[in-house]
Amino acid sequence: MERAKEKTARKTGGEAGGKAAATDVGRGRRKGGNEGAGPASVFLEKDPAICLVYHVKDAQGRYLTDEQAVRALQSSAVPADTMIARKAAGLRVCADGDSWINILWPLSALAGYAPTFFDILEGRYYAQNVAYPGDTFEQMRHKKDYRQLVKSASFDFFIFSGGGNDILGGGALTELLRPRTSGTSSNPSSFLRLDILDRKVRSLEDGYSEIARDVAIQSAPKRTRMLVHGYDVPKPVVNGPWLGQPFTRRGFNLSQDGALIEGILTHLVDRLYDMLDRIERAHDNITVVRLKNVVQGRWNDELHPKKAASQDLAQKFVTVMEPSV
Repeated sequence: MERAKEKTARKTGGEAGGKAAATDVGRGRRKGGNEGAGPASVFLEKDPAICLVYHVKDAQGRYLTDEQAVRALQSSAVPADTMIARKAAGLRVCADGDSWINILWPLSALAGYAPTFFDILEGRYYAQNVAYPGDTFEQMRHKKDYRQLVKSASFDFFIFSGGGNDILGGGALTELLRPRTSGTSSNPSSFLRLDILDRKVRSLEDGYSEIARDVAIQSAPKRTRMLVHGYDVPKPVVNGPWLGQPFTRRGFNLSQDGALIEGILTHLVDRLYDMLDRIERAHDNITVVRLKNVVQGRWNDELHPKKAASQDLAQKFVTVMEPSV
């Protein structure tokens, strides 16, 4: 993957939910022809409080800056066939987002992580991104790292991925869930604090509108098209830090309440799509890419797809960017 900018350091407490990825990453050449840094091992640690967010540590347990992790990721060269495919496609794509865009693959492959849909797209198009698996929606909204890419007015599409960590898991889901004894099974939304959900969705809508306006201004005169997406309905796992534990803490049984839990998560996913539909109607530079019912159970963990699912997700974007395909 290519990255455009050095980012800042990020630290966290807690070790729960971590999935370690250790690999030697110093043997290739960095993209652009510069020699890579020496060998390094890194570990991905899930943040149990914020879904889709990871923290990166070295073999000594020290937290790495975003730039250090990205430098390690850049240590392998781009295969020649990938460069040929990019040239043939002709389109230029950039992105910002969370771990649905960048999960530090292939660095994270040894821990069992699969490539994201954007990793798949990088094999087809000239692509750059400033996404990082430790970024929350508010951080992306505040920092606007994507500006350095879209203001070049050279990209046809800008993919933005964000909002899942505000409603779909971790501490946000714990805050939204009511106790199992409080609702009616025939009405999944009765198990949610709808007042809090409404507030979170309004905040996301304000943020998306702000970014859409900014992209339109920054990318002029090209008017780079902004592609946004919702999620598929995820599936909790026992002791999973982002879904399983929040539901368990609220008294749900992951097996016996499976259909109810699916209904609750479907409601949350649909609320996010409803918000994105309003954004699409309000801004003529926005297109919503619909990813619901694409993963079809092919989850690598609670919220990240397996490779085959990522390929199908990527195809949804290809269909939008190349309608004739």
